Amino acid sequence: MSDNGRFFRGNELPKLLLLLGVALGGWTVVYLALYRDQPEVDEPERAVAGNPEPIKPDEGLEFQAVRDRTVLKFRENAAYKLLLERARAETPDSLAKLARRDVLLPQLAERPAHYRGVPIHILGYARRVLRYESKLAKGGWLYEAWVFTPDSQNFPYVCVFEDVPPGFPIGNDVHERIVFNGYFLKLMAYGAGDTAEAGNAARLAPLLVGRIGWTPSPQAPAVGAGGISKGRMWLYGGLAIMFVISMARWIWQMSRFLSPRGTDAAPSPRPTEVISPDELTRWVESNATDRVDEFEDEPRDD
Repeated sequence: MSDNGRFFRGNELPKLLLLLGVALGGWTVVYLALYRDQPEVDEPERAVAGNPEPIKPDEGLEFQAVRDRTVLKFRENAAYKLLLERARAETPDSLAKLARRDVLLPQLAERPAHYRGVPIHILGYARRVLRYESKLAKGGWLYEAWVFTPDSQNFPYVCVFEDVPPGFPIGNDVHERIVFNGYFLKLMAYGAGDTAEAGNAARLAPLLVGRIGWTPSPQAPAVGAGGISKGRMWLYGGLAIMFVISMARWIWQMSRFLSPRGTDAAPSPRPTEVISPDELTRWVESNATDRVDEFEDEPRDD
């Protein structure tokens, strides 16, 4: 703290504000680069318009063996294959027109049998995408996307599809905004790490079979180690170096200005208007002695 009671001396405060501004702007750029949204998918708002058609579940023979709140079993392959064929027979646009936009995950969880075989529209983020071989698929491969939507909260939809868009990422940790139109098959049970460790029951997720829509990011940069693009790596490195240098320089200046200033000479007493009698006597005697010496040194006229 300075002698006048202020914490800052000179222009330290403007320098600090400038440093904070640079840091805030830099980390804002980093945040936007890390978490920028995927290209927006045109999505009409959900609104009530007229009287929607009543929901009619599929009660065909293939669906009689389907059981909810269980893992997918071999006896359910007939219904699984039927829904794959239905999705394959529709174009993405035609299936999107058939899909209902008024069915949410809580409804599927409460009355799964009521929505069996009903086409449903989903818009959300795929966080996990798997690929596995299957004889039920026309091309020999099926894809499975675990999609989270605002209505599903932390519970995913499991979306199965055959045709994958070119460049669509596959992995256990993705973040892609997708649109999916598919037929509801069942409320499937699946194991999770937290449920197994705690000894709780398996979690549940709606299983749908249909088609996926996805638009890749324009001019996707090359990806380096750790899944971070090389351009981002240079950006983050440059910002980090600038921030460290600026912070170190400001700390050094602050420690220099706030440290006590040493001096070799002893501090001189401050002037005051009050003088003690002893000091006044010494001052008078010293001045009188000086006057006598001056008088003795002057030449005399004889």
